[in-house]
Amino acid sequence: MTLAYYLDTFQSLRPDRSTGRARPHKVCMMFAVMDLIEQGHISDNKIFYDDVLCSRFSWHFLRLKQDNDADSPFLPFYHLCSSSVWHLQISPHNQVAFKQIKSASDANIRKLVDYAYLDEELFTLLKSPYTSSILRNALSANLDSLEDQYARWAKSLGKSDKTIKNYVGALKNSITNWLDDVGVSKQSLLSIGSYIEYENIVSKAYEVREFVDKDKRGNGMYSAAIKSYRAFLSDITQAEVQHDIEEIILDKSISETQKTTMVNTRLGQGKFREELINYWRGCAITGFQNYSFLIASHIKPWSKSENNERLDPFNGLLLLANIDKAFDLGYVSFDDKGRILISEHLEEYGALGLNADMKINLVSQHQDYLAFHREMQFKQ
Repeated sequence: MTLAYYLDTFQSLRPDRSTGRARPHKVCMMFAVMDLIEQGHISDNKIFYDDVLCSRFSWHFLRLKQDNDADSPFLPFYHLCSSSVWHLQISPHNQVAFKQIKSASDANIRKLVDYAYLDEELFTLLKSPYTSSILRNALSANLDSLEDQYARWAKSLGKSDKTIKNYVGALKNSITNWLDDVGVSKQSLLSIGSYIEYENIVSKAYEVREFVDKDKRGNGMYSAAIKSYRAFLSDITQAEVQHDIEEIILDKSISETQKTTMVNTRLGQGKFREELINYWRGCAITGFQNYSFLIASHIKPWSKSENNERLDPFNGLLLLANIDKAFDLGYVSFDDKGRILISEHLEEYGALGLNADMKINLVSQHQDYLAFHREMQFKQ
């Protein structure tokens, strides 16, 4: 089979649309598998239904779910068999019991399925950073339109309906038309799912006189729209994470053992996450204790930290997914007493469950990291 064949397969996974929209379960399971292959947790073509896989599935699911979607990794683990590239290994003594399954459950998957495996050709493609990135982008075609996904993503960060409407109009119409007029691209920016392709196109916008003039008159609204959609694409494609992992793998000064630790940390797993769970005992802000919903977040960003800082648990907060993203993008920070700082750019922060009276408990080891975050990341 060729890459083209698997691109077509990934673009047509047939997600559950019984509610009138695409449920994200199958896409999230494939994203989780791809992450774990990149990390090295899955080194052979055997995908075990274990806590690591389920945790990574949940991480993606929390970003893409809607309404009452249930965090049920056993469903795609079972139903991905309909895709023709995903297969389940069942021991002979479990064959009869497996065929009698009327509906998948966490218990019968753990009991009856040895592991899942992919077409060998597909597994090889997923081990390559280049082809894996292409296939990752193809998966997004199974969800709602990129415009709808972006609007939900922006809403989850507290953007108002008015701001989202303005950004969508700018990206879909104004900026796209200006780029078309000077022969850069005819493609609607909101139809681009590739982070690299988007970056190549919008980088030219700052050279277009009409864009520069209108952006100045609009108090930077058009630039803000470009940056917002860039952050969205970075999030759904994990572009920055993939880049950071490649740098770790290629760094000859880091031992193989430390590389494994750092890759796990960059993916929000492993010892770093465990240490944050043990320290915070729940979301650092709300106290929420279902760890499946919590993200291990760096205070001083990974890209700006030294290796020892990247592994330091005092450079970390355990946060609910939406709050984690707001903190990561600089819409939320904390003063040296632990009192929350909410950027004026976070328009509807109440939608994230935040209020101005919240605080976290800090110790001295947190202070330098948070000082950096306030100075360099927080949007004043």
